Amino acid sequence: MFLLLACTPATPVLPGLTDSADPRPDSRNDSGPDDSGPDDSRPGDSDSLTVIEPGLGAVTMTPQGGAFIGELEVVLALEGGGEIQWCLSDPDRSSCTMMPWTGPVTLTGSGILRAEAVLGDQRSEQVAGTFVAVDAGLSGFRSNLPVLLLSSPGDAPQDGGDQALSMVVIEPPDGGRLSLTDPAANDGRARMNVRGSSSAGLDKKSWDVELWEADSEADRGDALLGMPENGDWILYAPYYYDEGLIRNPLAFSVSEAVGRYAPRARFVEVFLATGGRSVDASDYQGVYVLMEEVEVDDDRVAITDLAPADVAEPEVTGGYLFKIDRTGDGEAGLTWGTGTAGQWDFQQGFVAVEPSEEELMPAQQRYLEGRLDALGAALAAADGTDPGTGLHFEAIMDTDSFIDHHITNVIMKNPDSFRLSGYLYQDRGGRITAGPVWDFDRAADSADDRSWEPTWWDAQNQTWDCTDVFDFGWYKPLFDDPEWSARYWSRLRALLDDELSNDAMDARIDALAAGLDEAAARDAEVWGGEDFATTITGLKGWFRERHDWMADCIDAYPDPRLCPGQ
Repeated sequence: MFLLLACTPATPVLPGLTDSADPRPDSRNDSGPDDSGPDDSRPGDSDSLTVIEPGLGAVTMTPQGGAFIGELEVVLALEGGGEIQWCLSDPDRSSCTMMPWTGPVTLTGSGILRAEAVLGDQRSEQVAGTFVAVDAGLSGFRSNLPVLLLSSPGDAPQDGGDQALSMVVIEPPDGGRLSLTDPAANDGRARMNVRGSSSAGLDKKSWDVELWEADSEADRGDALLGMPENGDWILYAPYYYDEGLIRNPLAFSVSEAVGRYAPRARFVEVFLATGGRSVDASDYQGVYVLMEEVEVDDDRVAITDLAPADVAEPEVTGGYLFKIDRTGDGEAGLTWGTGTAGQWDFQQGFVAVEPSEEELMPAQQRYLEGRLDALGAALAAADGTDPGTGLHFEAIMDTDSFIDHHITNVIMKNPDSFRLSGYLYQDRGGRITAGPVWDFDRAADSADDRSWEPTWWDAQNQTWDCTDVFDFGWYKPLFDDPEWSARYWSRLRALLDDELSNDAMDARIDALAAGLDEAAARDAEVWGGEDFATTITGLKGWFRERHDWMADCIDAYPDPRLCPGQ
């Protein structure tokens, strides 16, 4: 449904008009924010969004985007020469014909308003505001969590297909609560589709999100909710397996505590309206986790971007981001495993992530596959050295990262450890490194019965369909190496006394659960689930049992792998 509007030509836009007052308090429901709320700006911006091009005037839009109830008047102003042209469109950019500006526009529906200055044959960069209409029935909605308002002109995002959306992000003031008509912390176009493997079949969907520029499908790199700027995000839906809502952020927090990067994450509440209609109470999707997608970036997996021309050493040595996982549509996976290098069991294949399989140059793929072969051969050799390259396995892999990655998965008792969503990377001139961690919804006493028992190192005592953590892939020869094994158990024991102590884990869980009670109750009304406070108390008790059992095993057994569960 296209954006409804009324144009008011009686109010001209005069050259030199700037800093127009925000009309939203006059045009919104009386329950809107008062003057003590946050200002209508993004960090570093003025109250209005201004774009200036040489030789052209500055176009100012007030307000510059956000949510509203009823009607909202938007004012464009021009500082300098030229004239303003504007249009209104759906997020898929349909039906947007530029026309001369004659006066304020009154919005009554969701959509995107774009404007630019025109002087002769010159056109300025466009100013765009994304607006989402909210039903009056939500005028009393309040939350202490950030809220994402999503508006689709068509159906809900589906698996395998991109759906263009309008997105408005509202963030509560420090220690306060928001209403849906508070000024937006971020607004713009986005595309989403359903993500996940087994989780894609659940009713509550997780989504892959890409922020789009207003006038193209290019990435719009924005800093969302205090996380570093990027255009690629995940809206993860904690649901059936994770009624406690916090398992993925908890695993990320554990990884950070042991000194390894993990995706940053923020809890949010989500509304999604389809068919171009106003957002109403039926569009509430529940509690989600907005988190960073695993990708090569200075603020994420900080390795060198590998260009197509990087086909000779040293450039061809990195950076590579890849994983052990199921292959996706059209993916064959990396081909490797010649001779002794192929004797280790990974259950799934290695899959290129960045560059993707279709982007990898033949020489780059051969290099990476050769690197995997060399590591496998080194680990198979009695002296730990690949006879082909003369490299010891410690020169090929960052074994300390494999220790920390293993510990994070084991303390969480992740039944899919390493064999699914098991990320690895290699920087230019560097070593194969484990991480970052990903996908822990089935871990730590979740609805998956393989994670129920707090003792035993893994779930092999219950089912074959999980990871044998001491015999998986390269970990088998590593744990059979006395020196490496001693380093592992020493590291784990030290962490159990410090960063992963009972008190530290309790504090970590409490910090993540703080402030979720109200939103968790709303989520449960839509999706069901146990009492949130009871679930969190049980989770803390499970970790205490697991911690104490692990510490006792290390203290009592020369080879803690032999320690039985209880």
